[in-house]
Amino acid sequence: MSFDLSRYSRLKAIVDQTYGTTIVYDKHHDGAYDNNWVKEYELFYNKQAYSSPCVRRIFFKDTTGKAAGFSDIRPITDGSEVSETYLVPPPSLSEDKQAFIKCLRTLDQYGEKVTCVPYIMPESIFGMCIHASVWICLKCLEESIERPLSIPEIQSTARGSPYTDKEGLPFVQTARILRMSRAYAFYINSNEPPFLDDERMLMSLYAYVESNLPVILGVDTSDLEWWQGAREQGYHSIVAIGHTMNNNDIDKFIFHDESAFPYVTLTIEDLLKAWHIPHKDEYSNITVRELLVAVPPEVSVAFHRVYQQFSGWLLALITKNLIKQTDVKNLEIRPFLNSFIKLFLEPHKSVINAVKELDHPPTYLWYIELFDKNSDKKDPKNSKGFFLRDATRESEFRLLYLKDQKTAIYQATRDATFQRWDDKEEKIQR
Repeated sequence: MSFDLSRYSRLKAIVDQTYGTTIVYDKHHDGAYDNNWVKEYELFYNKQAYSSPCVRRIFFKDTTGKAAGFSDIRPITDGSEVSETYLVPPPSLSEDKQAFIKCLRTLDQYGEKVTCVPYIMPESIFGMCIHASVWICLKCLEESIERPLSIPEIQSTARGSPYTDKEGLPFVQTARILRMSRAYAFYINSNEPPFLDDERMLMSLYAYVESNLPVILGVDTSDLEWWQGAREQGYHSIVAIGHTMNNNDIDKFIFHDESAFPYVTLTIEDLLKAWHIPHKDEYSNITVRELLVAVPPEVSVAFHRVYQQFSGWLLALITKNLIKQTDVKNLEIRPFLNSFIKLFLEPHKSVINAVKELDHPPTYLWYIELFDKNSDKKDPKNSKGFFLRDATRESEFRLLYLKDQKTAIYQATRDATFQRWDDKEEKIQR
């Protein structure tokens, strides 16, 4: 018997728009358990006709017959039928096509293993786009936090009631929800201190995404192409999960739009056009951009502070005539958050000698790797140096190293020490 996917308009639109003919219906299972739907059912739908505490789980496969994930279908809905969804990225966003989905997780959900970025559409009685954005972020941090929340639980945490009355949540309040979920969160508003310009906002977005962390952005729906030119301005959240590259430069970011499609892309130009709080009137010309990211609970130092310290130390080296400005003028960066343990797998053995002096090595480090312009940032051999910063405030540890100049600044306490680096012995020279 053939299966008519068009019965589920939102799911069919996702398959058609995101995957085309690269995935097809495989099978379905009635009576599946979906944690998010169970909460919605218990709170509202348990007295509705034709409702059920279970969902229909629809499985997909690719053209070779390989499993491509599944989507859970709410049996009754006031908005979208698409509940918890775990679908692999489309072939158009593979690494061999220079697309890097950094927030991929290999998840064992309800007995099914899928490598994907979790996705969900909100049920408007209990949640709006921002609630679904939070759900995605918490699912991606599942190993670091106590447990992810369902969408009704996210709303209850924010307002004391699971019902939204179709109202969203401010980003500042959403940040508190992330912190209450045993994660930590950074909220950045371009119109508030430290007043980040577009370049620094994009750099912060890149740093967190490159750290495998989903980032919530606020956008104007009237500026999103896949909203087909929404006539009215509407403030809407989407989640950045990766980026694409062209000639070793980032040219697009990859997003989950919880009210439209997973795995969509925006060029830098189109992103900056949409990434703003809608102007209240035609005379308003202030562009305000918001960014919100959940990080592991141990992390307490935001990237923009780390970059400010990195820039300050470069200036200090130039001022002390240890390097020339031309030495660093064309350097580009690859910033990311790394656990201290993983850092030991990196090729920079000299770092270990410096870190050994710490009484309590940091759990997480910010790592800004330096490259020549247009070099392959995926290859550590092209590294021209790095800046490390304790991301947890457990110590004052910082280290800036410039490979070609054999120069470093190292700080384990409050006083910085300027040093030369002996490449042969791979240790710090006092």
